Amino acid sequence: MLRVDVPHCPIDGADGIARYADVRDAFFATPGRWTYRQHQQSGHLWLDPRPADSAIADIYSNYYTHADAASAASTGVWQQALALALAARLGYPAPKSPRRLAKLVSVLPSVGAAAELEVMRIPASETGRLLDVGCGGGAFLRRMRQAGWAVTGTEPDAKAAARLAAAEGFPVYGTLDDLLRERVQGFDLIVLSHVIEHLPDPLQTLTQLRSLLRAGGRLLLTTPNARSLGLRIFGASWRGLEPPRHFNVFSPDSLRQALERTGFQVQRMSTDVRLARGIWYLSYLARKGGVALESRRGPGRRFLKFAGYVFQLVEALAVKLGPSLGEEIFCAASIADAAGDAP
Repeated sequence: MLRVDVPHCPIDGADGIARYADVRDAFFATPGRWTYRQHQQSGHLWLDPRPADSAIADIYSNYYTHADAASAASTGVWQQALALALAARLGYPAPKSPRRLAKLVSVLPSVGAAAELEVMRIPASETGRLLDVGCGGGAFLRRMRQAGWAVTGTEPDAKAAARLAAAEGFPVYGTLDDLLRERVQGFDLIVLSHVIEHLPDPLQTLTQLRSLLRAGGRLLLTTPNARSLGLRIFGASWRGLEPPRHFNVFSPDSLRQALERTGFQVQRMSTDVRLARGIWYLSYLARKGGVALESRRGPGRRFLKFAGYVFQLVEALAVKLGPSLGEEIFCAASIADAAGDAP
């Protein structure tokens, strides 16, 4: 696989130390061994060398793909609890006849926080023009359209984009360049849900996104956290690294720096524990021999699932003492010369 050297930090050009060397893809069996460098001040991690642009399609050949169509809404306890929490916190419609257990679960702070992230903390009262960068199978676009937004997406997977546009009637573009070329601009809100870590040049992309926003528009994004408790425990086996698809793994400091360098002002920056349980489980499997272990049944697997719940609880407590320890960064930003209040 053709590779490109990245000896300096893509955010500020600083040198970095080789933090995790000889790392492999434990989840999707992409061939090769990889190294992450780390910025000694900000904690930012970047892949060096990374796959060349011509090889990017190859590293996604065994990656999970996007669903062909919208799945039916689940009526399980967890989904009902999330919906109830969204109704209470952000004003979305509450489910009809929710189960009693769902009502009890919905009041837990961790459930409320997870529910908010399902809609990127966008209140139900807010509408306008929304761009979802890397929209995948379109689940978020469908949800936001139902909430009253005029939605547009970008999706580099041409088959997924065509499928989504045909099935839903969404405008779906292949790249941001396509949007700019056709002068599709003036968005009120741009969303990147676990996308920025996949970008070889995040500063260039953020600059493009700034030009696509209207004055007063906002950028919302989530991404794995290079300062997380999970990374401190699992190191090179941490699920959030995911070589070679995650070219950049941000810390809150490096994400703030990237946004400010491209003309944004950060309104809100936090780390969350929504993904902690799954991160624990998959990182443990990667350390012990790969995700093939997941197919095994028995007491050991059940214990690992339980340990994931314990880890999530521990991390929720840890974040109260160290706000940068959550597995996932959430950030809201606006154009620097038109900054408003955080959502």
